[in-house]
Amino acid sequence: MRPLVSVVIPIYNVEKYLDRCVQSVVNQTYNHLEIILIDDGSPDNCPEICDQWSKRDERIKVVHKQNAGLGMARNSGIECATGEYICFFDSDDYVALETIEKCINIMLRDDSDVAIFGCVNDYGDRMIAQTLNVRKFLFEGKSVQEELIPSLLTYGMGFGISCCMKMFRINMINSNSLRFKSEREVISEDTLFILELFAKVRAVSVLDENLYFYYKNETSLTNQYRADRQLKNDIFLQKALETANAEGLSENVCKHIKVRYHMYTISAMKQVVCSELSNDEKRKNLKEIFHSPVLRNSVVNNTIRSHKGTLRIFFIFFKLKCYPICRILLYFKCRNR
Repeated sequence: MRPLVSVVIPIYNVEKYLDRCVQSVVNQTYNHLEIILIDDGSPDNCPEICDQWSKRDERIKVVHKQNAGLGMARNSGIECATGEYICFFDSDDYVALETIEKCINIMLRDDSDVAIFGCVNDYGDRMIAQTLNVRKFLFEGKSVQEELIPSLLTYGMGFGISCCMKMFRINMINSNSLRFKSEREVISEDTLFILELFAKVRAVSVLDENLYFYYKNETSLTNQYRADRQLKNDIFLQKALETANAEGLSENVCKHIKVRYHMYTISAMKQVVCSELSNDEKRKNLKEIFHSPVLRNSVVNNTIRSHKGTLRIFFIFFKLKCYPICRILLYFKCRNR
C-alpha cells in the first residue's frame, strides 16, 4: 500500500472559502489521505461545515478547539496525524488536484524529507502565477543550507518559505520535536519552523510547478495597517537570527534573514503610507521606523547588495539617511501597487 499522507487544514472564520479548500483535497488524484480539519474556535459556520464534511468522507477527522491561532492549530494537527507524510494547507487557499500525488512520487523517487512547489496568486478577478527559476531539482547535504534556504527566504528561485507549499516526512518533525511558534508571539512562524527543520533534513526535492493557489484577500491582517507591525518585524529578526545561530546555520543564511526582514519592513512602511492616517501621522510613523536602531543596524553593504531593483535603491538612500527620497519611493510604490 502506498504511504498515508496527513493533510492539516487550520480553520478560522473562512466559511466563504472552506468548501473550496476541502474539495480540492478530497478530490486529489492520490486518495490515501487522512484529512484533519482543525476548527480553531471559529465564530462563523465553519464548525458545522467541518462536521458535515466528516460525515461525507470517512478520511476526514475534525478537531474542535479553543482559539489559539494558526501556529497552535497546526501543532494540533501534527499531534493528531498518523501518516508518514504531512502537508499544511490554509483554509482560504486551495491546491491543484494532482498536488499530493506529484509530491509523493518525487519524494519516493529521491528518498527526500521535503518536497517544495510553487504557487499561483489568486486575486479573485485575476490569477498571477509565480515565476519559477529552477536549475536544480534535488538539494542534499550542505546545499540545503548554502543554496536552498537563502533562496526560499528571498524568492530566489520563485519559491517561498511558507510551509503551505511543501510536503514533509513527518518523522523529521516528530523525531526532532519540532512545532510551530505562535504567530501572536512572532510573525512569519513558518520561517522559524523551516529554519529549524531544514537545518536537519538530508534532502529536499523540487517540483517545477505552481500547484498551490494562494488567495490574496485584501482585507487580511497582513494587508492592514497595524501600529505595532514594525515592532513585530524587529522581534521576527531577533528570533530568526537566534534560531539560525542555535541551529548552526551559515552567515549567508543570516544575511538572507535580514533581507527578508527588510521586505517585511517595506511592507510595514507601505501600510503606513496607504493607510487612512493623516499626513502628519504618516510622517511621524515613518520617522519612527526610519530611526529604528534595529533596522539601521541591519542595513549594511552585503544586505543591500542582496536586494534587487527598487529595493536596493531604497536601502542605498536609507543608509545615506536620505529619508525624503525614501518617502517619495514609498508613495510612488503605493500609488502603483
